[in-house]
Amino acid sequence: MAKTSYDGYQVLRTSALTAEASAMLRELQLTTNSIDFWAEPITGRSADINTPPELLASLKEMLASKGVEVSTMIEDVEKLIQETRPVAKTAKSEGKRYAMDWDDYYDHDTLNEFIEALADANDFASIIPIGQSYEGREMNVLAITKAGPGAPNIWLEAGIHAREWIAPAVATFIVRELVEDYAEHPDYLDKINWYFIPSANPDGYAYSHEHDRLWRKTRSDHGSILGCKGVDPNRNWGFHFGESGVSHNKCQETYCGPEAFSEVEMQNIRDFVQTLDPVPVLGHCFHSYSQLWLWPYGYGYNALPENWEEIKQLAIDASDALYQVHGTVFDPINSADLYPAAGASDDWYKGVLGTRFSFTTELRDTGNHGFVLPKDQIIPSGEEMWAGFEVVINRLIELELE
Repeated sequence: MAKTSYDGYQVLRTSALTAEASAMLRELQLTTNSIDFWAEPITGRSADINTPPELLASLKEMLASKGVEVSTMIEDVEKLIQETRPVAKTAKSEGKRYAMDWDDYYDHDTLNEFIEALADANDFASIIPIGQSYEGREMNVLAITKAGPGAPNIWLEAGIHAREWIAPAVATFIVRELVEDYAEHPDYLDKINWYFIPSANPDGYAYSHEHDRLWRKTRSDHGSILGCKGVDPNRNWGFHFGESGVSHNKCQETYCGPEAFSEVEMQNIRDFVQTLDPVPVLGHCFHSYSQLWLWPYGYGYNALPENWEEIKQLAIDASDALYQVHGTVFDPINSADLYPAAGASDDWYKGVLGTRFSFTTELRDTGNHGFVLPKDQIIPSGEEMWAGFEVVINRLIELELE
């Protein structure tokens, strides 16, 4: 199977959109699959649009006719993809239990090997297989249960969108810090149980490594006459399913699926997290890009959980701590303020599972590289996220003592 090429593609950023311009772009988004919105067209905000070479002139013209200015964020998408390609190393270096490091991006097998190595090395950690993906890949959860029965549980989910490679990279960075640097912060494992899935969409992730770097969805077949594959797994959850921010066109990036939980990967995660007792105090989802610390709900404007004030405050405090590390600005905002989108996992964790806190972090950057973030940003991105996480962990430990 040939690799998808993005030769000559450019990512264009618009000026802040008028209502008329955003309506025009939304219409375009629903009718064409040849341009890919990396940042949604929303009135008052700028949109990022990955545009094929043959449409550059006409798109710019169309936007100019609505008074929208355009700048080029990424001059050549294929060039960036080639520059950031992982260097395939799967051999463990001398004395190491796993091949994983944070100087590069790794495939699904290496992510699984990493969590298995942590489980093997620590008697308080284990692997829980939660099922297989559509294409038969093993979905394994790392359980870190040093705190034991009755302690608060935290659920970490990464990589639900395949192309957001920084998400599993940063999530594994955090988990490594928790486990291997236990002595620096024993309370974090002594008082909290952790459950972590490094890739919530293994088929899509494999496809983004092997065939199409910008693949977002799952790889399931829902009978598209055009042969389009996959569902947006972060629109597939059964809480206000299909109400906003989704497409019912099987070829679209935000196709929500024929029904809630049509995707086996989402069923596997749903069924597993519902076995956790007590109900997790936090469900945290790692995404990219935009540098946002998002809190629920995302399905509609002014749809707020009853304890939204404490959730919002924790997002603000975490973002402040994150900023102290490398001066990276994360904006703590309500998910729907970005754009309403129903069927996301973080909404379901809060609204159905019943977590006290639920967050989605949109990691680096703000569009200079978008989804194709250079590997030298993995470690700094992990360092700053860890600082934000420490604030969250300490708050949860405090609440447990109250």
